[in-house]
Amino acid sequence: MKNKILLLTLLLYTIFSCKNEDEKLSPGQSVLGKYQQTQRNSSEEFDFVSIIELKAGGMAIYQGTVREKGGKVDLGFNFYYEGEFTLEEEIVVINYLDIYLLNDPDISYVSKEELNQIEIEDAFSDRYRINENYDELSYICPPNAFCIGESIFEKVD
Repeated sequence: MKNKILLLTLLLYTIFSCKNEDEKLSPGQSVLGKYQQTQRNSSEEFDFVSIIELKAGGMAIYQGTVREKGGKVDLGFNFYYEGEFTLEEEIVVINYLDIYLLNDPDISYVSKEELNQIEIEDAFSDRYRINENYDELSYICPPNAFCIGESIFEKVD
């Protein structure tokens, strides 16, 4: 009888301890989602929103949209990049493969379809430090670059 109780206890312990391990996300899964940064002070009528989306399978999208001041609805785009990302320790590296830009400096935004694709010879990359809670990406300024202030993207999804 004691053996059956011991066996049952071990079986229940094994089942419940495995369940807790399955609920934890790996770092690769935890980093997935949308990260947003909003620039509110650069225009009196618009907010400029930058979104980095990290998807399963290593796909990355980085897009810039424009919203009415304080609004939540995107009016249009000023850039759109597609690429791939890797996670190296606490660093997210995004390699951009396709780049679409708004080339007219007199216009603040256009539809995504109206952005101009830019031909690039070599893919370029950005690096972001991910915090321990996986809810912020901080842009890492490259060596010999002039970066003003810290650029932080907060997880929104």
